[in-house]
Amino acid sequence: MKTMTQTNPIPITSSIEGAKKFDTFVFKPLRAGFKGFTITMMLLLVINLLSYAIGSEKTFGMDALDLGLAGLGFILQTLSSLFKNFAK
Repeated sequence: MKTMTQTNPIPITSSIEGAKKFDTFVFKPLRAGFKGFTITMMLLLVINLLSYAIGSEKTFGMDALDLGLAGLGFILQTLSSLFKNFAK
């Protein structure tokens, strides 16, 4: 006997125009920024780990410059997403 579950085919959306603008111009760029931060941080982590593994660095660690570069990734990705949303 198979159990069938039903899902609601109608997505719940907000009909408030201000909420749509807030989502478009605040939440979507921030989500994109966090993705940019995460991708940049992971890339730096892998590069530091590989440099430690092959022996070019004697210690493994992240410093303030790595955090600054990841922050730059956040800013650039947020601005890119924000400008795309303004262009629409």
